[in-house]
Amino acid sequence: MREIIINDQQLTDEEMESSVVRVKGLIINSRGKILLAHNNHTYQFPGGHVEEGENNDICILREIKEETGIDVTITEPPFLCIKTYDGDYFGTGKKVLNSIYYYRFLTDDMPNYQETHYDELEMATDFNLFYVVFADLENFLKKSIDDGMIDPSIGREMIHVVQIYNDVYGGF
Repeated sequence: MREIIINDQQLTDEEMESSVVRVKGLIINSRGKILLAHNNHTYQFPGGHVEEGENNDICILREIKEETGIDVTITEPPFLCIKTYDGDYFGTGKKVLNSIYYYRFLTDDMPNYQETHYDELEMATDFNLFYVVFADLENFLKKSIDDGMIDPSIGREMIHVVQIYNDVYGGF
């Protein structure tokens, strides 16, 4: 698994007040399309926060099911972890270590909206799913940043994830 550490403020583990662990899934079908979510005025890979007492693998299976209605199977470990040391987590002034683990899922199963379970924020912000041609994803994200359709920091992170995915797996 590749690991990227982002620590612009040179914070130490001892300075961190808490940590947040999230998981994200790159769900790609045999036609070379990747499933994206649009929520809270930004695009993202499906996934979410690891709950207390839950491990990353169980969480990614739960989150993919809740957000897409698709039952996936883990066939390999995550290919990437991005760890960010944040000295002002979402403007709270708290020092938080944020870790995001990225998994790959190859499936032709389509979203099943009858099986989704969106949380209050997802319902309030019109959570939507759609496919993008994986080979066009980087350009799609760059255009979305330029058009204000995605938070620039999220968009740049997603582009970085796609680049590492291509490096690890040789593209789609």
